[in-house]
Amino acid sequence: MNKIEEFINIIKNIEISQITNLVIGIFIVIVFILLGPLFSYGVVKIFLRKQSREEIKESNIYKTIKLFLSLTGVYVASKIIELQKFQNEFMDKSFVVVIIWTLARVVVNIFEARALFIHKSNQKEEIKKNAFFTSVTSNILKIILYIIAVYLTLKEFGYDIGGLATGLGLTGAVVALAAQDFIKQIISGLSIFTDKPFEVGDWIDIEEISGTVEDITIKSTKVKTIEDTVVTVPNDLITSTKVINWGKIKKRVFRANLKFSLETEESTIEKVINRIKFILRYNEDIIKESINIQVLKIENDAINIDIYVETTVTNYMKYRDFCNKINLTILNILETQGVNLAYPGRNIYIKENSMISENAKFEEKNSLDQKESKSSNKEESKKVRPAKIIK
Repeated sequence: MNKIEEFINIIKNIEISQITNLVIGIFIVIVFILLGPLFSYGVVKIFLRKQSREEIKESNIYKTIKLFLSLTGVYVASKIIELQKFQNEFMDKSFVVVIIWTLARVVVNIFEARALFIHKSNQKEEIKKNAFFTSVTSNILKIILYIIAVYLTLKEFGYDIGGLATGLGLTGAVVALAAQDFIKQIISGLSIFTDKPFEVGDWIDIEEISGTVEDITIKSTKVKTIEDTVVTVPNDLITSTKVINWGKIKKRVFRANLKFSLETEESTIEKVINRIKFILRYNEDIIKESINIQVLKIENDAINIDIYVETTVTNYMKYRDFCNKINLTILNILETQGVNLAYPGRNIYIKENSMISENAKFEEKNSLDQKESKSSNKEESKKVRPAKIIK
């Protein structure tokens, strides 16, 4: 009963002006919430002109500005409603913090959106551009801005940053120790950016990993292998090992060694060589001046023909297709010319004299064994012969 009376007294004490201010404040909040998406879309469109309406609404910049406008409506409404002094101070500090974090998020999201746009352009247009600088800048800027935002937030609410840092001294040391690998990877990422040993789209070999560079971040590099799997390689491993970049080369070498049997005639070998040269000269991917086919050497079991050509095909997968076509062409020429390739074999030579002597020794041994067996049989027969019975 007492609580009901207190509630009735509060209602009686409420003035009409307060009710009016409350209604106006609610109306302002509703207006900011309704107009926020439209205003946010217009602002974001300035920075992301080439993106569609759906992409803009899904972007973090749009969501950040939209949330900021809603909170701004709440702050403006709090000023219209008559609040107590400590409540107004809290709202002022909170709104300053909202502004700080909104600015930090907007700047970071702009860099992230730019990096994403460059990455999509690389995939769509298949242009070998390196978005690593944008990625590194975005990550470093994100860390710096968030640290500044945390510092300003704590300072706004009256926390002593110096005392807090002293109290967290031991914890900071532990965190610094644990962050050594992270810092090492960042330094390695910056080293990759400055040296530029490879770019997105290059085919590289890193120890046992071989594939196309898909993405380069501040911590790691993603490589798509020939098995269609993506391997994430830490940047500190890349800077501490040998990296072969096949994407920087301007030409590749195709080499083959054919072994003809010794019975192959000279005229046939010459025809095969001339035929291969003729076919290779009409291949657009082969550098004509590099064609070199000759009899390399004559061995005990084969005649070696060396084929050397250079090609402008540098992409690894396309180079494999190129080698396949050249090999099939060579096999077709050999088939049409009726030439068989030599295969490895082994010749066995037997000396006749040694075989005869061995046979003689074997026969002599057999005759001796037969004589000994006959003599032994005679002796045994003598021993077992029964004596005559004299009557």
